[in-house]
Amino acid sequence: MKKRNTAPARETGALRRNVSTAPAQARPSSEFKLTAKERALLKDPEWMTEDEADLILGMRSEAEGGENIPFEEVLARHGLSLED
Repeated sequence: MKKRNTAPARETGALRRNVSTAPAQARPSSEFKLTAKERALLKDPEWMTEDEADLILGMRSEAEGGENIPFEEVLARHGLSLED
């Protein structure tokens, strides 16, 4: 079995998150202005994943009376198609 060369972790003074507790591709929820209802939707109240952010943005859009636009229409507005 071939060993991979890995560089030792450098101490930069930056905050490091505990990989075992933070979901992959998550950001601290403290970076966002969330209501109590939105914070209750998070699996981990300290971290927000991209999927959770998408859900919250969708809820906010619906609450503001935003209209649902078909994906194909959005692509057409930008000169794209599903075949691209």
